Amino acid sequence: MFKKRIVRVMSAMMTAALMATGMTACSGTSTPPTQQAGENAATSAAKKDEAAGTAAAVSTASGDNTVTICYPDTLTTCFLPFSSSTGDRFSVAPAIESLGRPDAEGNMQPWLADSFTTDPENLTVTIKLKEGIKFSDGTDFNADAVLWNFDKMKEGGKESELGNPESYEKTDDYTITVKYSAWANNWETVLGEVYIYDPKAFDDNGEDWASIHAVGTGPYVMTEYIPEDHISFVKNDNYWQEGKPYLDGVKIVFMTDITTQQAAFMNGEVDLLSTNDATLTQTLISQGFESIAAQAPDLGSIKYFMFASGDAESPFHDEAVRKAVLHSIDWDGYVQSLTGGLGVKVTQFGVPGAWSYDDTVSLPEYNVEEAKKELADAGYPNGFNTVISTISNNNNIATLLQASLKEIGITAEIKVMETSDFNSQKKAGTYDGGIITGQGASKMDFTNNYIRLYSSQGVNYLNMMDHPEDYETALFGARAAKTLDEKKELLKTSSRLMQEHALVIPVGAIFSTCFSNDRVADSGIYQVTSTVWTPEDIKTVK
Repeated sequence: MFKKRIVRVMSAMMTAALMATGMTACSGTSTPPTQQAGENAATSAAKKDEAAGTAAAVSTASGDNTVTICYPDTLTTCFLPFSSSTGDRFSVAPAIESLGRPDAEGNMQPWLADSFTTDPENLTVTIKLKEGIKFSDGTDFNADAVLWNFDKMKEGGKESELGNPESYEKTDDYTITVKYSAWANNWETVLGEVYIYDPKAFDDNGEDWASIHAVGTGPYVMTEYIPEDHISFVKNDNYWQEGKPYLDGVKIVFMTDITTQQAAFMNGEVDLLSTNDATLTQTLISQGFESIAAQAPDLGSIKYFMFASGDAESPFHDEAVRKAVLHSIDWDGYVQSLTGGLGVKVTQFGVPGAWSYDDTVSLPEYNVEEAKKELADAGYPNGFNTVISTISNNNNIATLLQASLKEIGITAEIKVMETSDFNSQKKAGTYDGGIITGQGASKMDFTNNYIRLYSSQGVNYLNMMDHPEDYETALFGARAAKTLDEKKELLKTSSRLMQEHALVIPVGAIFSTCFSNDRVADSGIYQVTSTVWTPEDIKTVK
């Protein structure tokens, strides 16, 4: 069913692209008059600043009360209950809102919800919803709408993103009780992260339509989506927060090429440029621009690779083989190459300061001869052939890894996949029994991410990754912990065991950056997490 859904969604996206007319990418050859005027003004301002010997904060990207944002990750679907990428949340946030939002300390605060009340004794969470909110099509936001989204998440195989509830029901039109079978301390967090799609829009138009149309309670209404190019929104005049939003519209353009990203920002085609690319970050900083992003565990980005440890037919099913490979990694060289010196070497899947980060853990010694010896001891004196599956954004990791493997006799073919194909394999695929490369978000509290992605109760990599008993005992124990101190210690244990079993291997971490011209304020981009921002508050100041 999952594969059929992907085919239908991709078909609908292609249809949407063919139907769209008169639009170009922000780096295209045809430019609307208002944007062209903005570009002329931006170019003039840049020349003046350059003459004065200062870095130009290029303004007037849109020339009116709209803002254009460049985001490096393309949207896979607008219908988040079926989404396999948390990055989709960023792109649909102007139109679709969540029940809660995390604060800077990692605590979930109500948003569409008015309150979350946890009852550990009765194993329930009561969600009280805000009243008087409507979806952008005028239908009511209420308990029925939330329960409908819960049902769709279960249909999409995402029960773990609800905390695997035993049941849920409404007690009145604005109150929901969620019942669990065992205590967990992350209920408010997982429920707060649920984004609420408009049930009527889905029911009236169908799944394929919903995959390319974002409809919710947000401050903006989606007007256009050109897959892998851009998504446009206009002001929702009936937004539930009085006086907001402040803009007439928001446009998010998708660019994966850093040269294109840089040119678009410097030419004034985009107002805000979010990136996790070290080269681009260094270039813009060297030209005098400052990142507006905060630095915190929830804003780190971890570059990693992952063995097919769960595939019994793969050489990497043997822990000894995996550990041998780790001795072939030049950890310092990797982090320098991948982050341009802006990143940090990490020993676990996390960054220092995260609850799960154990400062006592060390990395395996970089020793090629030791790697060869351990590989021979594991039964592969002459190495073997394997495949490294990746997407274009993470091909740099794959290239480094390919060279390291070659030194110890392992011949690795790099298989660069389309993002949609790569994501479609996440749940059941083992990616040719080899290795995958990736880039994942760091978290202050990794409990939900570890369980969602790297456990036997997760939604992704179920057959890709082995799930050692001691690792999962610690991980699920962290979820069930009665105190925060106990939770932190168990998270550290699970993080250490993930590394000891050589399951998911981090090779460096970098904090994402966001560069803004001087006409935009209060975007909230990269202030708390990499996907949560404040579309309702963003404004122009010039």
